[in-house]
Amino acid sequence: MMSSWDPQSTAAINSELKTRGFLCQDTIGEGTFSIVKLAWSNRLEKIIAMKIIDKRKDFKYCKRCLPRELQIVRKVDHNNIIRVYEIIEKDPFVCLVEEFAEKGDLLRRIRQTGRVDESESKFFYRQIMEALVYLKSIDVVHRDLKCENVLLDAYQNVKLADFGFARFMKPGERSKTFCGSRAYLSPEIIRGRPYDGYLADIWSAGIVLYVTITGCMPYNDRNIKKMLEKQLQHRISFPRSVLLSAEVKQLIFEILHPIPTKRPSLDNIIHSKWLATTDYKMRVGKSRSESQSSSESDRQQSSYKVLPPKTTLNKAA
Repeated sequence: MMSSWDPQSTAAINSELKTRGFLCQDTIGEGTFSIVKLAWSNRLEKIIAMKIIDKRKDFKYCKRCLPRELQIVRKVDHNNIIRVYEIIEKDPFVCLVEEFAEKGDLLRRIRQTGRVDESESKFFYRQIMEALVYLKSIDVVHRDLKCENVLLDAYQNVKLADFGFARFMKPGERSKTFCGSRAYLSPEIIRGRPYDGYLADIWSAGIVLYVTITGCMPYNDRNIKKMLEKQLQHRISFPRSVLLSAEVKQLIFEILHPIPTKRPSLDNIIHSKWLATTDYKMRVGKSRSESQSSSESDRQQSSYKVLPPKTTLNKAA
């Protein structure tokens, strides 16, 4: 937490950000070595998410993963991926000025309603596929795909976030790094075998789909040995209380194949019976605050500069 960092360093980074025109407010996410704050950008004239990384917190991450993350976020440019407007380096901190996803993450959306209906799930999933297709086109694997890293903007468009474990990977190349969130890990990663990052991402995307439409996990990750056994048996059950189409069940079954090479490609998923006709164009229109009366909108715009809305967003690494 920022409050646990030494006061001198905290004051230094706050002063640096202020001179650059950023007014940091509420903390909206925190992790082992970083926090995310809601902030107002004078230059951009809008609310942004400020991810502040303390390089002293994890030497291994800062030496190996952070340089990759910075290289990748500087390169990515896609509507369905969180945009990084600027990177500020002020030792011992690195600050990522990120696009603010007003609606929080997909897990938050799932928890609000118990699950997401198939129609809306199709839209979300199709946009996730667009993000993954783009990443593959620039030789990037995400390696930490999960509901918490699928953010939603004001119009409920998908914004893939958090490239802390991402790396460049050529087709046919293998990785040996054990990384990601346990509940979303593919069996080949759990077994510690060299793996194809793109096929591992497809597995994780399958878990995301299952969680989205059912509101629960397909495997119990409390006992990773038993979870692996069930994965390798290719056993997938669905809650009886949730009415699902045969097409989405079949797609999930195909994606969660224990043999990586037998998983469908991104193109095959996109053209599956369940997803093929889905409209995935970016939704646009007036956000809730923009649709209010002019006087109220002006008042809110002014208040944003002083006290941003309390909304959950970008997960800290």
